[in-house]
Amino acid sequence: MPTEIELKLTIYPAHVGRLRRHPVLETLVQDKPRRHKLHNVYFDTPEQDLLRAGFALRLRRISGRWVQTVKGGGSAEGGLHQRNEWEWPVLSGKPEPAPRTAPDLAQLLTPELLARLRPLFVTDFWRTAWQLRTAQGAEIELALDQGKVHAGDRCQPISEVELELKAGETASLFEVALAIQKQVPLWVEDLSKGQRGYLLCSGETPPPRMAQHVALSPEMPIAQAFQRIAGECLAQLQGNVAELGQDPEYLHQARVAVRRLRSALSLFGVVLPETFADVVKELRWLMGYLGPARDWDIFVTQTLAQIAEQLPDSRALARFQANAAELRDAHRLAALEAILSQRYTTLILTLGFQLACQAEPPGESVTLGEFATRTLTRQHKHVRRKGQRHAALNTGKRHALRIAAKKLRYAAEFFAGIYPHKRARLYLAALAALQDVLGALNDAAVTQRLLTELPAPRGQAAGIVSRWTTCSSQVSLQQFHQAWRNFTLQKVFWK
Repeated sequence: MPTEIELKLTIYPAHVGRLRRHPVLETLVQDKPRRHKLHNVYFDTPEQDLLRAGFALRLRRISGRWVQTVKGGGSAEGGLHQRNEWEWPVLSGKPEPAPRTAPDLAQLLTPELLARLRPLFVTDFWRTAWQLRTAQGAEIELALDQGKVHAGDRCQPISEVELELKAGETASLFEVALAIQKQVPLWVEDLSKGQRGYLLCSGETPPPRMAQHVALSPEMPIAQAFQRIAGECLAQLQGNVAELGQDPEYLHQARVAVRRLRSALSLFGVVLPETFADVVKELRWLMGYLGPARDWDIFVTQTLAQIAEQLPDSRALARFQANAAELRDAHRLAALEAILSQRYTTLILTLGFQLACQAEPPGESVTLGEFATRTLTRQHKHVRRKGQRHAALNTGKRHALRIAAKKLRYAAEFFAGIYPHKRARLYLAALAALQDVLGALNDAAVTQRLLTELPAPRGQAAGIVSRWTTCSSQVSLQQFHQAWRNFTLQKVFWK
């Protein structure tokens, strides 16, 4: 079963000329570029059985011939798409059974399913392809695709650069992309043309991408575990940034993804090369935009919304909400501009390159199980120390405890799968409850800070918000004491 490995990037049509003249094409190209018109029809059942099974089926017409392709499985992380791919010639523009050389695929493409397949959408584009060979001997096809995807009366443009690995190391795809991106603006693309077509059919946008479980085993090399964890964090980040200006949940999940990624880099820091230092620095830069934007989102959509619900006739509060919403929108726009910047593209490509290069450190003999147990023990003790005499903690010390609890929770979630499920579930539930109440206390502290950032005079409405926050903090403090007691009673699940 062949595996397709390619890096997808978006390019503005206005920058295509610069791409064609780029030194990478002059120095690495092996022969003249080939240009083809590609007509692709994607099929599925009315209930979209193939999509729900994780597959896509298309028929491509090229040079008067039809080729059937089925893609499925794999992953998309930071623009790097790795999928199983089956391809074979067919006689017409109708789906046909799988060839005898692909018995596993034949179980999917049953006669019953083939009879129910219908065309869903079409992609039409011109492809210009260059064959590249890097100094390290990697062979890469660079394809420039320009055209459209059609679904009924809906249409979207296609303007993409695809770097497909033909031979060599995956890291070479990122090296070439970074070299091109120094002179030609590019944006990492985690959606395939097929995925875009399905979304166009539905008229919907992808839902916010939540954190997902990472499959690990106690015997796994530490570097491989880090690759999987960091790759999942990267996929969560990329799965939310495209819709950052829409529902606040996208912004929330994007910030969670960066926090998880930073925690992973910190947890595995003892075994990572120093080359990740630049990534850590750039993630801090990104959080400088996502953090304030999320703080203002919480202030406007949660704190002020709850107060306004109790005081619906307050004109002063309504004006106050409008002023806060303006600042919220300004911070959200700043975060969106950061995501759309080439600095962000460089960050994602650099992280992808580092993950592709990551190898087990020389002489490293510790298994993941040993590493995880040692790490969780250290993080757990750190939280217990921060929470000593918890009833007397001031705002600053509670904030430090919240950060420690958050890091412990991310570590516990990363490694929970290699330990007994029930014990991990109880511990994580208690830790999540503790983090939630510490988060509520932190939101109250952040609210007091945000009040000082609003334009003066703040007047009566600010006083209402300040007193409301003080009262809610007292309630949260009582919940904090109970949550801390419940957490300390839990047995650790990694021993």
